[in-house]
Amino acid sequence: MEIKQEEINLENLEVGEDVPQMGAKMIEVMELKQEPVNKDGKLIGNKLKLMVKHPDATDLIEISGVKYTSKDKIKTSGLWIKLDKDRKLPYKSAVASLLRHFGISKVAGLKGAKLPTIEDDNGYLAIKAY
Repeated sequence: MEIKQEEINLENLEVGEDVPQMGAKMIEVMELKQEPVNKDGKLIGNKLKLMVKHPDATDLIEISGVKYTSKDKIKTSGLWIKLDKDRKLPYKSAVASLLRHFGISKVAGLKGAKLPTIEDDNGYLAIKAY
């Protein structure tokens, strides 16, 4: 249900409780989705979204980020789908790094994979690929 701004009584609006987030645990990838991402009405790219089974959730949750190593540093990135001139994932992209880390050759190979997660800098779960 969408709440319209004029329906909110600002005089009685309080801060909600701190609800514990799901912990970083092993997940199983159930579905793969590709979704366009728009900013200011313009398409900025497509993101891979993993629909995963998490032991702390009854429904599937979405993970679209990864923590991986690049040049001996741990980086956090969205799972952006980019193609090189041969219409393959660029070797150094976050998605390619994720696949290589787990010995998977194609994106479709993620389906059914059991992968570790870790919290990113914003408190969201990301795939741990290092």
